[in-house]
Amino acid sequence: MMFRQGAGMTSPRDARVLFALAAVVGLIVFVIDALTPLDIAIAVLYVVVVLLVASTGSRQAAVATACTCVVLTLVAFMMSHDENYSGGSIARCVVSLLAIGTTSFLALRNQATTARLQEQIQLLNLTHDAIVAYDMSDRITFWNQGAEELYGWSASKAIGQPIHELTRTTSSIPVDELRDEVVRNGRWEGELQRVRSDGSTVIVSSRFALWRDDKGRPRAVLATNNDITVRKRMEGELQRQQEELRATIDAIPGMVWSSSRDGELSYTNRRWNELGITLTGNSGDVWTSIVHPDDWPAMHAAWRGAIATGKPFENVSRVRQSNGAYRWMHIGAEPLRDQDGRILRWYGVNTDIEERKQAEQALERSEAFLSDAQRLSRTGSIATRLPAGDMWWSDEVYRIFEYSPDYMPGMQLILARTHPDDLPLVREAYEAGLSGSPYVDVEHRLQMPDGRIKYVHYVAHLAVPQSANIEYVGALMDVTERQLAQDALDRSTAELAHVTRVTMLGELAASIAHEVTQPLAAIVTAGDAASRWLNRAKPDLGEVGQSIGQMVRDAKRASDVIRQIRSMAQKRDPGQAVLDLNGIVRESIELVRRELDAARIELETGFAEPPPLVCGDRVQLQQVVINLVMNGVQAMANVKEKTQEQTREQTRQQPRGRARRMRIATSRVEGDYGQVAVEDSGTGISEENVGRLFNAFFTTKTDGMGMGLSICRSIVEAHGGRIWAESQEGQGATMQFVLPIDKGTCDEQR
Repeated sequence: MMFRQGAGMTSPRDARVLFALAAVVGLIVFVIDALTPLDIAIAVLYVVVVLLVASTGSRQAAVATACTCVVLTLVAFMMSHDENYSGGSIARCVVSLLAIGTTSFLALRNQATTARLQEQIQLLNLTHDAIVAYDMSDRITFWNQGAEELYGWSASKAIGQPIHELTRTTSSIPVDELRDEVVRNGRWEGELQRVRSDGSTVIVSSRFALWRDDKGRPRAVLATNNDITVRKRMEGELQRQQEELRATIDAIPGMVWSSSRDGELSYTNRRWNELGITLTGNSGDVWTSIVHPDDWPAMHAAWRGAIATGKPFENVSRVRQSNGAYRWMHIGAEPLRDQDGRILRWYGVNTDIEERKQAEQALERSEAFLSDAQRLSRTGSIATRLPAGDMWWSDEVYRIFEYSPDYMPGMQLILARTHPDDLPLVREAYEAGLSGSPYVDVEHRLQMPDGRIKYVHYVAHLAVPQSANIEYVGALMDVTERQLAQDALDRSTAELAHVTRVTMLGELAASIAHEVTQPLAAIVTAGDAASRWLNRAKPDLGEVGQSIGQMVRDAKRASDVIRQIRSMAQKRDPGQAVLDLNGIVRESIELVRRELDAARIELETGFAEPPPLVCGDRVQLQQVVINLVMNGVQAMANVKEKTQEQTREQTRQQPRGRARRMRIATSRVEGDYGQVAVEDSGTGISEENVGRLFNAFFTTKTDGMGMGLSICRSIVEAHGGRIWAESQEGQGATMQFVLPIDKGTCDEQR
């Protein structure tokens, strides 16, 4: 039996058309049968009305139509005949009724059959399988919804098309051979590759069944198809992963193996083959042939014990190589258990630790060398675990703290040796470690029981940042000798700076005399004026008071000049105070005012507002500014003054014919620094000399010592700042330094 999907189904629109047509035909038949004198069985045509209504698929409408047609036949018979009914008319009426009844019976029966067939089709559509039926010419006669979803073509487009051409079927055997196989055996199962309507490829698992008629002739093929594309991809991916896993295991630089639950080897990776070891003929006895005879008893006992208890197995033994030499290996295995905890298999790996063994021996030797090296370099090692506070000290640490090795290392021992003034510093470093700081760096003093002072420097870093415990590894260095040497160097530098200041005062003697002479002369002049006002017939006391006020002012001015000169010449330790950087510059300019005037230098100043406040020593910072100004004055000594006749172009071509200008300015840079810049219009500094300008004993002057700028750098860096020069040769230079702005810490330092 062949059928097409959708048979017996009528759309609502078609049903309405059929009902209307049936009504028109019925009306025409009734009019002709009832109103015309024709002696023929016109009512037989009612079967057309019944067939039209029955084709809509409505059983109730078909029954109602059949009954209506019977009634209309009888009504028409009575209307077209009088009381005398002839035998022929009665026979025609009976034939018409029989035709209507027979047609109605057959139509209803056909409807029932069609309904059952439709139910079967709906059942086939409920399955997710793609079900396709096609005749022996491969043309599709049935195409369920599963086929629509799988291949993408609707039933209306697929039915009547050659199945293998529509889906571009490919298989492991040609399609013709596949068709012969189905005819010969009546069925076939296998995998096919087909193309969907969107061009994508699917792999299906197909089952073909051949249907034959009563005479045994092949009539159609029923095929069910399951989409296994995802499964095939997963199988391919699984195969790829298995191959990758096998390649990965073979690439492991270790001898990977597995065994049964009783310990008999069942798998070894390629590393075993490289050693010339195979399972063929060896089975579980392979261990006896590769483990060193001296190590075999202990290894065998440990392996048997692990099998008996189910605990992980670990052993270190020597294993024979393909060249006959033995190498130390770590042999480990873990059991694989089922859900009930029973051991299914053992998986293990032999790791070559020959280098580790050699490294352990080397480590023992290096520990001895390290101990000697620490003693010679006076550097000890400290390991700390926080927050427990557990420590490990090397022998050199015990020697630095002067504790006996019997003492248990701890923070209390460190605090007991720490200088009282440095205790807060050490506790702060310890709290930084508790907070997990990546680095700890602290320098402090130790006070020994006999009163001796030691200087130590401790640095440590976080060794295991991801661990639950904070662990630090650090070094403790005895820097006492270095610190004493640094102190001596600082004293020498301070003395040298003092000598430089005194030498500079000698060079500024004329300026000093000028600065002091001016206020003294003013005092004399004001005194003479006051005497004249008093000697008048009528003394002018107002003018006298004004003159005396001028005398007091000039006397204070002379006193300030002398005080500044004495402070620069005085030899003393640097002091820390909050200083106005603008004031430092102004005071320094006054000290070298005569030198600037004598050199006919045009001075321009610029001061930051508000004035930058820094923490430092007033005299040392004045020394830096004076040194930079005097360097600028000397740099412009060979520059000729610019004449009115020189043009701007001539000035550029002749750098020595330009004005002697100096600009001294203060500013605030980068928010946290105060800057002093001294810019001159001198000969400039060559590119090769800029980098060496602040080095000790480097000078470009024929009679210079090369210490002035070096001392300036030491002073500025001691104040936490930086000094540098910027210049283009022949176009002047800018000497500048920056100091950190005081943030309220200067009082604490004092």
